[in-house]
Amino acid sequence: MPFYPVRTTTGREIDVALIIERRAKSSRLDVRSVVVPPRLKGFVLVEAPAPYVVLEVIRGIRDVRGGPGRRMEVDEVVKLIRPTPVIELIDVGDIVELVAGPFKGMKARVEFKDPSKNEVVLNILEAAYPLQITVPVDYVKPVKR
Repeated sequence: MPFYPVRTTTGREIDVALIIERRAKSSRLDVRSVVVPPRLKGFVLVEAPAPYVVLEVIRGIRDVRGGPGRRMEVDEVVKLIRPTPVIELIDVGDIVELVAGPFKGMKARVEFKDPSKNEVVLNILEAAYPLQITVPVDYVKPVKR
């Protein structure tokens, strides 16, 4: 079943999704699901058989700014929901900040990354001498390239 994006006021996505859910249940409309994608601000995705069902359920909601938009298939929605692994965001030579472990808060340069082990080798920038450490990729946050 297709999804239809509904534009909302930024920051009010969850409120709109809850109102849509309540209306769909009370009016017995064929709305299968309502999704609030974390990386897509100002939009709610409504799964329904046709756009007229979405129009009926969003009619009169104050924080709705537009919709339904173009038809979206499930694979497009999965791309919006699935988080991007940190290992894909980091490249060799990038500056990162350690967010866990004994070197927490220090900045380091990525010397090597091993996607199979989900680890990175870092050179601590704030050390007095060259200090390389190997940490899990979950311990780092990208700062700049």
